[in-house]
Amino acid sequence: MNNTRFNDVWRVLLVYVLVLAFAVAVVLRIVFLQVAEREDLMAKAREMDIRMVKVPAVRGNIFSKNGTLLATTIPVYDIFFDPLAVPEDVFDKEIGALSDSLSKMLKAKSKSQYVNSFREARKKNRRYVRIARKLRLDDYERIKTFPIFREKLGNGFIAEKQLIRERPYGDIAMRVIGYVNLSDTLHSVKVGLEGAYDTCLRGSDGLQMRRRVNGGRFIDMSSSSNVTPYNGNDIYTSIDAKIQDVAEEALRRCLVENNAQQGCVIMMDVKSGFVEVMASLRYNDKKKIYEESYNFAIAENVEPGSTFKAITMTALLENDRNFNINRVLNLGTTGKMKFANRVMTDSHVVGEGHPTVKQCFWESSNIAFGYLTTEAFEGNQQRFIDLIYKTKINEPLNLDIKGEGKPYIKSTDSRLWSKVSLPWMSIGYELTVTPITLLTYYNAIANDGKMVKPQFVKEIRRGNDVVKTFDTIVINEKIASDRTIKTLQELLCGVVENGTAKALNKCPFKVAGKTGTAQIASNGNYNHRNYTASFVGYFPADNPKYTCIVVISNPMGRNYYGASVSAPVFKEIAEKVYATELGVTDEARIYSANCDKYTKADIAYYSDVVDYCEMAGIRMVDGELGTEWVNVKTSSNGGVKFTNVTLHDDEVPNLVGMNVMDAVYLVESMGWKVEFSGKGLVDSQSVKAGTKLEKGKTISLKLKV
Repeated sequence: MNNTRFNDVWRVLLVYVLVLAFAVAVVLRIVFLQVAEREDLMAKAREMDIRMVKVPAVRGNIFSKNGTLLATTIPVYDIFFDPLAVPEDVFDKEIGALSDSLSKMLKAKSKSQYVNSFREARKKNRRYVRIARKLRLDDYERIKTFPIFREKLGNGFIAEKQLIRERPYGDIAMRVIGYVNLSDTLHSVKVGLEGAYDTCLRGSDGLQMRRRVNGGRFIDMSSSSNVTPYNGNDIYTSIDAKIQDVAEEALRRCLVENNAQQGCVIMMDVKSGFVEVMASLRYNDKKKIYEESYNFAIAENVEPGSTFKAITMTALLENDRNFNINRVLNLGTTGKMKFANRVMTDSHVVGEGHPTVKQCFWESSNIAFGYLTTEAFEGNQQRFIDLIYKTKINEPLNLDIKGEGKPYIKSTDSRLWSKVSLPWMSIGYELTVTPITLLTYYNAIANDGKMVKPQFVKEIRRGNDVVKTFDTIVINEKIASDRTIKTLQELLCGVVENGTAKALNKCPFKVAGKTGTAQIASNGNYNHRNYTASFVGYFPADNPKYTCIVVISNPMGRNYYGASVSAPVFKEIAEKVYATELGVTDEARIYSANCDKYTKADIAYYSDVVDYCEMAGIRMVDGELGTEWVNVKTSSNGGVKFTNVTLHDDEVPNLVGMNVMDAVYLVESMGWKVEFSGKGLVDSQSVKAGTKLEKGKTISLKLKV
């Protein structure tokens, strides 16, 4: 009995001890978790239920010289549906109506397909059914009004916002505007102004605390840790959108007509150096189109050929104050001259073999420049190089836009220097410069010797507040003496008046410039099949405002000279600028009407039509004048006639036949949004003309060449 009682007591005691030990272990574990592992556990809890997410800043806009948007950021939305969040009675009653609305708007599935997919998702407990990707704001607002989605509670509507970059004017100045791709931080790509001013445009991202709710979604919550994003600044460029468009079309047409590989156009303001036009087009063999895939204008080092003769003439004039451009040379009638072991040729005999120096410049005689340079610098060839270096044309421009090619103008200590380097460099061979470097030199001649740096951005703004203004940057106060600069200006005018660029005499203003036709080396050898054709000059020559260069690479048509290939592009751009920017017209020129560019549409922008008619010499007969928008018709007695167009504030106009820039401006000025696809003139519009349309809605345009 006593043994039995003793055993019972021990059993109770053992159970008590075990229970006590377990309790102590639990308490100790709780204490350990609360103290030793508290931070780790809290972090895991936060990761599961609360998280801090990045809120992207809105990237700043890029504007043209004219104040039009070249690049902007717009919100788009990915839409999802959580069918389990919708009460069963609402789901059964409204799912058909929701599916019908989605089918009509998105046209991705039929009504029945949507119904079946939503029922299947609800059956399988799927809470994240994708409906649409990258909806614009107006479509996002529209879809929220659909059945079920418009319910305040239990609507299952999930929207994820993204910010994307858009260029309202499509491919215009595409390579200058550029892009930023940071998807791979080890190989980030920054191109054009987007890349150069990325830090300024990007701003700084914010932080937002978010909490998990039913369905695995997260919602914003208040927190002292939240940080408001600081949106990026806007940049205002010097690019003239309208002239850029003219230049790109003229360049593309030239490339097509001459079956060329690639080409570029750059136009800059003489005094300030701000670039107003820069276009580079290269042929894409796969797409069979010319596109801005490579910034030829700043990146490509080319042998300039005869356009370098202005630099050579600078050296000749600076070397000898008594150098006489009226001196008569005896060049012979063969058009050939031998230097060391190599023969230099001219395309034609200048001045019957006895030309003056200025005639040789006007008509671009190679042998004359080879002869004059050898005569002047044979005993001290390095002086020729030193005089070139003194102008700073051999130095990089350090442009804001990355990818600039470095000029290559070798010195006499180079291992590549030979007995024929001096004469061949004098005519633009055995050296390379980029188109924008050559343009900068000619701009200095137009600017009375002051060389200024090409720039692309005039201001940085935050809203209406100017954050930074960019002033003119002087590279070289004086590339040469006043006497030399004046002589160069006279010689460049003579090229147009009496030399290889006589076709530009037809412009209603005075032009100065130089043609260039350079053979392209292939595997170290030159041939008579591959050429670079160029023209660089400025206008009006008697009061220079703009300098412009056109370079066409490898034209394969009948023409390959700079005068016949590149100069016409220069002329078209210069005449457009002259008519629109400089405000000078030639009333004496009246030709038969050919205003198809504007007569194909019901509506045209009055100022543009006037500029075009003045530039093209089209007579404008009496008619109604004065409003912003007009209708243009060919008159029976020649010329064109305008009729005022009355636009109704809430009524969509007929946009068919308009050029895209005018159509976009008109639609946006009337309070609607616009999107377009294709190229050329407006071929069709999504909202029929005459329709009453609520402000803020979007009109889609299809373009066709």
